[in-house]
Amino acid sequence: MIRQSGAVRPRTVDRLPFWCVLAAIALLACAAISWVISPTWGRHNTLAAARDVGRVPTAPGALAALVTPEQIEIPKLHVKAPIVAIGTTAGRELAVPTDPRVVGWWRHGAAPGARHGTAVLAGHINYAGVEGSLARIGTLDPGDVVYVRGLHKGKRTTVRFKITGVRTYQKTALPYRQIFDQSTVGRLAIVTCGGPFDASTGNYLDNIVAYAVPG
Repeated sequence: MIRQSGAVRPRTVDRLPFWCVLAAIALLACAAISWVISPTWGRHNTLAAARDVGRVPTAPGALAALVTPEQIEIPKLHVKAPIVAIGTTAGRELAVPTDPRVVGWWRHGAAPGARHGTAVLAGHINYAGVEGSLARIGTLDPGDVVYVRGLHKGKRTTVRFKITGVRTYQKTALPYRQIFDQSTVGRLAIVTCGGPFDASTGNYLDNIVAYAVPG
């Protein structure tokens, strides 16, 4: 990981206990629990439909400032949502914000704008009947723009990202090493749940990940 003066230096996954990575995946597996009062309870949510377009980035994007994230904006989806730093709970689960309108940044990985590593942003697709800010990320296309705003060396800074691709993964076969890769080029992995809804457990069966690089 390249150190950037005056900025938060993200920790890499290979320096973390392996259970921490598993805990993060455990969160993704339950990150979009929907109570029975959800408007989509017991039926398929078209916003969560499986979709695979574009590519998972392997080439670096433009140089960008590394920011401690505070807000995400996705113009195509008319979304502006606060970002809070999250870790893992005592139960070894990723502590995604309960409020589906708030997005969690996995603080043990890269920060948005870092030269190397994946900055993971995760949120519920819906919760207690409220649609999540990330509910529609599966409809994004390569080239769509995402803005992440935060602090860089104490100054408010906006980093512009471009979507490179969207992937749908079954939770039973989630490629966690790819999603949480901290040795890859600097990128975002924006994560929510999707796919069929299992009313017996209150969970969606898939995860949807939108990948983006600075640009």
